[in-house]
Amino acid sequence: MKNKEIKKIYMISRVVLTLLTFIIFNIMIINEDSSWLILPFIFSLVVFFVSFPSAFISKVLIKIGDRFDKRILKTLYYVIILPALIIFLFAGICCIIGFLYERYPSPDGFASILGQGLVFLFLVVVCFVCIIIPYIQTLLVLFLRRFVKEQ
Repeated sequence: MKNKEIKKIYMISRVVLTLLTFIIFNIMIINEDSSWLILPFIFSLVVFFVSFPSAFISKVLIKIGDRFDKRILKTLYYVIILPALIIFLFAGICCIIGFLYERYPSPDGFASILGQGLVFLFLVVVCFVCIIIPYIQTLLVLFLRRFVKEQ
C-alpha cells in the first residue's frame, strides 16, 4: 500500500478509537453522579493523543505479523501472542504502581484515602489505555486495510 493510504487508514483508526472510547466510558458511568461526566471526554482525548505514538508501535506489530507466511501463524500471533504480552506488561505496570503507592504514606482522613485510591485507579486506567491502544489500532488497521482502496 502507498503511504497516502496508510495515513488515511491510521487517521480513520484514530477516529474510530476515540469514538469507541467515548461510547464505552459513557456506558460505564451511566448510573454515576453528574461530576463523572467529564471522564469520557478526558479519556477520549487521552486515546486520541496516545493513538499518534501508538501508530509507530502498530506499524511494527503489523510488519512482524506480515512476515508470517501461513494464515494460522498470523492468527496465533494476533490472537494469542500479542494479548499475552499485553497482559504481562499490564500486570508488571500494575505491580510497579502498587509498589510505589505502598511506599507513599497513607493519610488519616477518609476523603484523603478515597482521593488517593481514585488517583491510583486513574493511573491504572490510563496505563491500560496506553497499553491496549496499539493492539486495538493494529487490529483496526488490519481490518481497514481490506476495505480502503487506492484512489
